[in-house]
Amino acid sequence: MPIEPSTAAEADAPLRQFRGAHGGILHGLERLRELPALAAAADRARQDAQATLALFDDAVREHHADEEQELFVSVQRSCRGDEEDQRVRELIAVLISQHRQIESLWADLRHAVARVAAGKPSGAPMFGAEVDRLVNLYEAHARMEEDVFLPLADTILRRDANHMAALDVALHLRHLPPPRAYI
Repeated sequence: MPIEPSTAAEADAPLRQFRGAHGGILHGLERLRELPALAAAADRARQDAQATLALFDDAVREHHADEEQELFVSVQRSCRGDEEDQRVRELIAVLISQHRQIESLWADLRHAVARVAAGKPSGAPMFGAEVDRLVNLYEAHARMEEDVFLPLADTILRRDANHMAALDVALHLRHLPPPRAYI
């Protein structure tokens, strides 16, 4: 003989545990829906961090060395007159100081970028602010070189085609692979 519930509430009891249970599941599914975009962002962060490591460890360091050991020296040697020489010396001093500041900021930031390149959190509480500081300094540095120093260097070096050619050869030689030694 079937058991009859004495009240409507008792009759509804087995279904109550299912009502509203989907809310949490649906919320979890919404988070799942966001996961591909988050995974793509994490992959991009890892790739961008790896590219940044290569950029600073190789290209930026080499670029600064080329400027300091070849370009700045060539321009300074080609100056005519005390006023031009003084102006070039002042600009070079500022640019070299900026190089050291950039390199120092990078040294402070490198570990955090390497962590991101490895797929880990940066571990740096001020990571965003430190990145902004480095990028802003480098942008200002690049503008100064592009807008002030390089036009002046072009004027100075073009006075004597040999000076421009000597700089070209010096830069070319810096980037040749070292010769093999024979025993």
